[in-house]
Amino acid sequence: MPMLTDDMSTVPNPTDAVDEGSYHVRVSKVEVGTSESSGNPVVKLQMKIQSEGPMFGRIVPDTASLQSHALFKLKGYYSAVGYKPGAEGHDPEKLLDGELYINVEHATYQGKPTLNIPPWSIRSLQEGPARSKSAAKAS
Repeated sequence: MPMLTDDMSTVPNPTDAVDEGSYHVRVSKVEVGTSESSGNPVVKLQMKIQSEGPMFGRIVPDTASLQSHALFKLKGYYSAVGYKPGAEGHDPEKLLDGELYINVEHATYQGKPTLNIPPWSIRSLQEGPARSKSAAKAS
């Protein structure tokens, strides 16, 4: 196989965290599965950053619980992309290709660095990005 010509020095490592901040994203993958840590049902999302800048094109993962007491985060995603399911049930695949705003925060989970997307920061393109809690406190 010939040498490929991609400049790998400009490609982020998969373990490099996305910078904290507010981003316009597009949902690029939706998968219903099971949480590795709890064994509970979840929706795993991958979102691609659409905002111009150094994070453009980076993937941001998130997980939303499917337990009845924790559906609020998934409903936030549904609302942000304009999907409004009712008593008939819901289909996480309706999130695919949806665009929205999220805030990314750095966090630690079970001793490992991770990304956190607070439910309050999941907003529609019409609503615009949410102000981070730290920015709100500073003003």
